[in-house]
Amino acid sequence: MKPVKFYGLHMCEGVAEYREPDKESYRIFINEGTIKNMDASFSGLPVYVNHVDEVDFKKDNHKEADGIVVRSFFNKADGKHWAEFMIYTQAGFDAIQKGWKLSNAYVPKSTANGGLWHGVEYSKEITSAEYEHLALVPNPRYDESVILTPEEFKAYNSKKEAELLRIANSKEVPKKGESKMFKFFKREKIENSADFENMMVELPKSKKEMTLSTLINEMDKVINMAGYAAEDHMVKVGNEEMSVKDLVANYGSRCNEIEEMKKNMAEKSEDEKKENTEEEEKKENTEEEEKKEEVKKNNLLKVKNAQKNAVETRTARVDLSVDMVARGKAKYGSGN
Repeated sequence: MKPVKFYGLHMCEGVAEYREPDKESYRIFINEGTIKNMDASFSGLPVYVNHVDEVDFKKDNHKEADGIVVRSFFNKADGKHWAEFMIYTQAGFDAIQKGWKLSNAYVPKSTANGGLWHGVEYSKEITSAEYEHLALVPNPRYDESVILTPEEFKAYNSKKEAELLRIANSKEVPKKGESKMFKFFKREKIENSADFENMMVELPKSKKEMTLSTLINEMDKVINMAGYAAEDHMVKVGNEEMSVKDLVANYGSRCNEIEEMKKNMAEKSEDEKKENTEEEEKKENTEEEEKKEEVKKNNLLKVKNAQKNAVETRTARVDLSVDMVARGKAKYGSGN
């Protein structure tokens, strides 16, 4: 049959219990760092229906496998390690259809002493290991193991991411004087952004839900606004609320009114200045006319007085000889 791709959860940090025939069960612990180091060893290994006792690559018995592991990777949507694998036998496909899950097999390379993990006692810790094969089994070691098609895996991740975001956004707002703790995650480039674009996000204050792609686009707009507000943002002016667009329009209208007032005042000032200039010129002309009139009157008066003086000069007494004789007779008598 044609190979079919699947994704399956097969490993996570913690304690697992192992039971071997005729032996007591024991628990081992494996941490996240060790599992991440093991991931690279899984690529190209065989997938079997049920576990096999030993995979001997020298005898080429891995060719009888029901599939092959493409890769093992950490899925940040749920914090678990998943395998991408191909199934190319009917037996393998039938096992998945029956609801069988994944179970991995690995060979320990180094161990450490036992201890406690979240209150669970374990006998030893695996500090280094390599995978040997992947198996389809009816009773997996991890109860949460699941096998999904590529489409189901995409939907699973979207749901898990949305749950994580809702949990993060549902944290209580700290009271006054309290500090709020934020979790910081390692930044990794998303290879296929389409897997996340339809993820729903609830905003912490407004409780409004929107897709992650919408939120990213809106945030990108805000960043590129360089501190400016959008036209549809609301502002409060006194007791009145209005959009930034209306506020800008009102501001522009007020600026135009002020400019018009300044223009009118400037024109009025020019008119008043012109009127004052005309009044001053008129006053100066009047004063000049009055001065001229005064000079004219004075000149006429001088002329008139000059004529009078001239008459008086002409009528002055002239002592003639006859007059002098007459006056002598009157003074001294005719007998003298």
